[in-house]
Amino acid sequence: MKSQNRVSEFSILCYGSLYLPVSMALLPVNLYVLPFYAELGIPLYAMSILIFCARISDAITDPLMGVITDRTNTRWGRRKPWIVIGTPLLMLSLYKLFLPPAAPTMLYFGTWMVLLYVAYTIVALPYYAWGAEMSDDYEQRTHISGRREQFHFGGNVSFNLLPLLAALAIYLENSSGDIAQMAANFGDEFQQVMATRAGNIDVILSWLATFVMFAIPATVALALVFAPEPKKEEVEGERTSFIASLKIIRRNGPYLRIVFTYIVTTFGIALVAAGSYFFVKHVVKAGELYPLYILVYYSASVIGVSPWMAISRRIGKHKTFIACVVWYSVCACMLPFVPEGNFGLFLFVMTLKGFSVAAMPTLAASMAADTVDIDFARTGEHRAGLYFAIWGFLRKGAYALGGAAALAAFAFVGFDPTADVAMAQTPEGNSASSLFWLTMLYTVIPAAIHCAALPVMWRYPLTEARHSRLKQRIATKTARLGLST
Repeated sequence: MKSQNRVSEFSILCYGSLYLPVSMALLPVNLYVLPFYAELGIPLYAMSILIFCARISDAITDPLMGVITDRTNTRWGRRKPWIVIGTPLLMLSLYKLFLPPAAPTMLYFGTWMVLLYVAYTIVALPYYAWGAEMSDDYEQRTHISGRREQFHFGGNVSFNLLPLLAALAIYLENSSGDIAQMAANFGDEFQQVMATRAGNIDVILSWLATFVMFAIPATVALALVFAPEPKKEEVEGERTSFIASLKIIRRNGPYLRIVFTYIVTTFGIALVAAGSYFFVKHVVKAGELYPLYILVYYSASVIGVSPWMAISRRIGKHKTFIACVVWYSVCACMLPFVPEGNFGLFLFVMTLKGFSVAAMPTLAASMAADTVDIDFARTGEHRAGLYFAIWGFLRKGAYALGGAAALAAFAFVGFDPTADVAMAQTPEGNSASSLFWLTMLYTVIPAAIHCAALPVMWRYPLTEARHSRLKQRIATKTARLGLST
């Protein structure tokens, strides 16, 4: 059964564009800000505790925002006004985190991390709920989620182009003009430019802070003006209480399955993200080429979304999700066998691994949107905001817990992020044992965590055929009550 409220590709692109600069800003929080503050003197244990405590605020703000957005009723919609409200706070907190004082305190770091999480909740929660409601078509929901994730990972790619383009400009400016000589010396000289000027974390974050201050409000305006927010009417009567709504959600079996699977895989991805810079710098020994690795990795993620969506149309969303997890895990387990210092082979394996990274949240979010229809069919109320509040809270909690656990684990195994790479496996540097466990925490352990969630998805019940029958039931009910979905 095809939907009558299918959305144009232009509107979908405008909606997804908002996620590009936000992703450009949020990626460094996990990949750059944490090691940056560690190198500025904030202890790893203290940082992990601060991040975990900061995430406690989500236990209040996420459900609260879910209920508020579900019950908001303005001429501009239920979701859009909150995105407008949250955007300035998001920009301010990012600016403060990216441009800290010379010797930031734990209070400074903790304060702006908490405010960043609050601002992101105000913006992202209605944004995801809005995307779930744009279309009720089974396949187009995956398309909307896919475009959003392509912009998300496209933002990651764009962010990592900044230092590489800057390094290339510096290299060309200082070159002799002899093409043959430039080609022969490019590798060593470009790497030297990255190490001494363009690849430093403080420089990268400074450039990014300037860029997102313009890009975020521009794309917010584009999405708000050109992407539709369908009007949702409900069965008249007293609204279900918050506690009663939670009980209704608890009885939504397919939703619980996909949420559990997604938070487990998110925890595993958080372990990888927290150790990514440390692994490239101290194990692969190519820290100055880290932006190049991230660029290639997330470019593969963007490219991989469309093929995985095509597979999903053939075999179904949950089977494709399982295939993505297996692909990701197999590639991760190949990494410990890459010889030390072989950046080229490492980059090749990570490209294969990255091919599935964006497809997992794409499929998960699309399946979560499908499960919201079960609730409306049962109750006649639209609770997408609360569904994605729980989704967002658990996802962010899993990511924060995974990041905090990773930092604590690195400290526990004796890894020192400030150690000289050249002194590795000597008394003055990181020991062989600490580097081994850093490798395991970056590769095999996250892969095992991903695969541990697969049995829950194996018999996922809300297939396309069942969703089609559910839509027919909703259409009959709404026609009888004279409502719009």
